[in-house]
Amino acid sequence: MSSNMIQALWKKAVIFLVITIAILQVIHMTLLSRLEARKNQHRQREATSRGWESNARVYHETEIQKDRANMMRSIHQSSVLDSSGEFHIINYLITGELMKNRNHPKHDLTLATQTTINGLHNLDLLSSAWQGPISVAVFSLTEDVPLAVETILHLRRCYQNIRYNTSFHLVYPLNGPTNNALPSSYPNVNSCDFLSNNLQKISLGKNYALGVAYPNNLLRNVARRSALTEFVFMIDIDMVPSENLHSDFLQFAKEKKLFSDSNKDDKTVYVVPAFEVKEDGAIPRTKSALLQQVEAMEARPFYFELCWKCQKHTDYEAWQKEPPSKKLDVLFEVLWRDPWEPFYIGRNNVPLYDERFRQYGFNRISQVC
Repeated sequence: MSSNMIQALWKKAVIFLVITIAILQVIHMTLLSRLEARKNQHRQREATSRGWESNARVYHETEIQKDRANMMRSIHQSSVLDSSGEFHIINYLITGELMKNRNHPKHDLTLATQTTINGLHNLDLLSSAWQGPISVAVFSLTEDVPLAVETILHLRRCYQNIRYNTSFHLVYPLNGPTNNALPSSYPNVNSCDFLSNNLQKISLGKNYALGVAYPNNLLRNVARRSALTEFVFMIDIDMVPSENLHSDFLQFAKEKKLFSDSNKDDKTVYVVPAFEVKEDGAIPRTKSALLQQVEAMEARPFYFELCWKCQKHTDYEAWQKEPPSKKLDVLFEVLWRDPWEPFYIGRNNVPLYDERFRQYGFNRISQVC
């Protein structure tokens, strides 16, 4: 065998080894990223649990039974109809203990959101990241109303932060079959193990099959109207706010005197840049961590592929170039431009959503344009 042939074989072997090592490194980094994501979420829940300890108390079975009875009584006696006459609305189906114990809740910021029963599993992480009041409008088919009640009670029993800071409101169709039995797929009510995963597997009635379009804008309005605070932050149920956004905004509002009577008619809203991370990726808790993930292509601006024109006016490039700051402040001002659908913190007197829009696609733009 000639030396040239041996040299060629060695080159091929080296190239093969380099490629193999590179592949192994990619796999290794991917596994580490997923492991770190789980660790971060676990640490975030633990930190939040410690933060609520001063307010923690056991959710006794007698109290659960009382709350269940009160919720069912509200459903049977206290519902109102929406403007279309197609849906029942139960405002404050059950109230978070934070709002029960406050005499002056107005000078605060409420996170408002809407969901189906299947989406309620997201509340675990969302409420862990938000230390202020949360207003959740839940959509259920008529036949699934008992399931909605039990799911809310189950979440309150397993997650004290949800019991403390989250108020639930219910929306369901005026017409439809009724049902008092829970599905066989419902998680064991005596166990909180793997609750978030188990809630995603519940078998529900299909609103499409019954000709019921998901009333997302009605739900947004129900969540907003039920927020008792001066400011509201409306986001989707599967989003997670950044660390300390609630307290940082309240400090910002105090410094800018946003709660004073002289500013009550101010029409400024405060746009919060939204990003999306890879499935099983770590959820960044700070801007620095987020920028690192953007650099590593583990995160990108929200709707970057699905509808970039709906988000590009947030000017992500300018926001990313600004170094992280310990204080929350306005970076730049921008006027609304079509078809921008930003997520923002605004006063609770901004226009409501157009409830004629249902299902998905360009429904939030009806409120900002």
